[in-house]
Amino acid sequence: MIEFGSDVEMRKISGEAREFFEKVLFDEEPVFVSDEANILDVSMAIVTELQERCSKAYGKALSDQDLKQPLWKLIRLLNEK
Repeated sequence: MIEFGSDVEMRKISGEAREFFEKVLFDEEPVFVSDEANILDVSMAIVTELQERCSKAYGKALSDQDLKQPLWKLIRLLNEK
């Protein structure tokens, strides 16, 4: 039996997450993203490519450490004004 982690936080930002997937992970389709997953867990792209995509889509430069935080936190960071 497979046990999945919680996705409570990801559900709270489902609209922003959908937009993020369209803008940044447009060539991939994550099926399930738990609250513990980071972008490196759900994407096959290399770090520099992900940083470029996020910068282009959101106008924010991201560090390697930014990409290691849970995806729901990263999406909130990218959507901050």
